[in-house]
Amino acid sequence: MCLNISNSCFSGHFICIYRPPGHPANFFEQFQDLLENVVTIHSDFYIVGDFNLHLDTPSATTTTFNDILASFDTTQHVNFPTHIHGHWLDIIITRSSCKNIQTPTVVDGLSDHNTVIANLKVRTAPAVSKHNVFYRAFHSINIAAFMADITTSNLVTHPREHLSELYKQYHQILKTLLDKHAPIKTKSVSQKPPAPWMTPEIIKSKQRRRYLERVWRKSRSSLDRSRYTRQCHQCNREMSKAK
Repeated sequence: MCLNISNSCFSGHFICIYRPPGHPANFFEQFQDLLENVVTIHSDFYIVGDFNLHLDTPSATTTTFNDILASFDTTQHVNFPTHIHGHWLDIIITRSSCKNIQTPTVVDGLSDHNTVIANLKVRTAPAVSKHNVFYRAFHSINIAAFMADITTSNLVTHPREHLSELYKQYHQILKTLLDKHAPIKTKSVSQKPPAPWMTPEIIKSKQRRRYLERVWRKSRSSLDRSRYTRQCHQCNREMSKAK
């Protein structure tokens, strides 16, 4: 079973495995296939479950299992008995580079297996501040009605002669007409702090990606599409590395 949890503060894949007692001949082969897939994902992964391996007891089986973990640069975090009769059966596996998992602990369970608990250190979402913005919906103006009101206004019928007075007349009448046809509206918007990994280089890379996308969508040529695709890959690599 695999569960993906992702939000603005955390992204991780949780994979639960149950290995039946005994020694299925193809278990290690299937487990290696699984690791080959999960090590390629960008987010952290957490493999948990009852492996029914006595990892505290040296044997050919445990040696093979530990060699597989080492070959994929992964770490097994449980180093205490998890069963009422002893032995390390229920384990937690992560990348060796994973820094957000705390040392697991064990509590009595409801069955012959104990409960293994491990806390994850996940950063909290930054506080989001809100502020009001004021705007006019110029796109909703009825042009014909607006022009008719200007035509019948004093700007046309009785314009002032002196420049200073004409300026005031323009300002007053046009503001009045704008308030009529496109009144000022207020909207509350959220202001999020920039992501810490959003460097000036990444911003430039994303800008170039948008530029190449516009070029391709306008030309529809295979060359422009190839340039845009390459820049998408480059931008994704830079963001993954920065994160």
